[in-house]
Amino acid sequence: IGFTENMNHITVSIVCLTYNHGKYISQAIDSFLMQKTNFDFEIVLADDASKDNTRKIIHDYKKKYPHLIKPILRPENIGATNNEIEAVNKSRGKYIAYCEGDDYWTDPFKLQKQVDFLETHPDYGLVHGDVNILHQETGQLTKATNKTNKIKIPSGNIYDFLMLPSHSIKTMTVCLRKDLLQKYYLSDREIMAKPWRMIDISIWLMIARHAKIHYMDEVLAAY
Repeated sequence: IGFTENMNHITVSIVCLTYNHGKYISQAIDSFLMQKTNFDFEIVLADDASKDNTRKIIHDYKKKYPHLIKPILRPENIGATNNEIEAVNKSRGKYIAYCEGDDYWTDPFKLQKQVDFLETHPDYGLVHGDVNILHQETGQLTKATNKTNKIKIPSGNIYDFLMLPSHSIKTMTVCLRKDLLQKYYLSDREIMAKPWRMIDISIWLMIARHAKIHYMDEVLAAY
């Protein structure tokens, strides 16, 4: 686990939004804990007033990993957008890596690979990759969905590509620069107030306007 006794410098904040994810949250957290890095990271678990046992599970992990787990437990539901904004604002990392509580990572070197790329490519603001899709009802697993479906994801200046209905950035694979998110997105209340079908789409578009985006052609997570 990427942790030292000096937690003053956090390289990555893993932001995990949860709501009634009691059946899945342990798998998500375990996939964060398995990350092998040469830098420190924190796990921000922002629960939006779940009504199942999600909060208890988070509390149990906090007791076991107090140096890594940072719970944010809402007393009442504030909605996914506000939950995400507050979670990001309370994060200490240079980079933000997303994964919701019902998804999980599959590559123990996911964070290391992504940070290595961003550290050596300052003109890139976001890195993402391919996913496996797990069909919960049947247990069927579709491996490497982009590769399997022959979906070609470009890298570089991809703003126009993201404007197409066929765009494909999977949230649970994303690692991005927090400073870009704060400077161009969280500070713009007009953008945030728009009725986005999925708020993540607006974030990717914002990043793409100000930086390049890199696609890693490998499976990093499961959806």
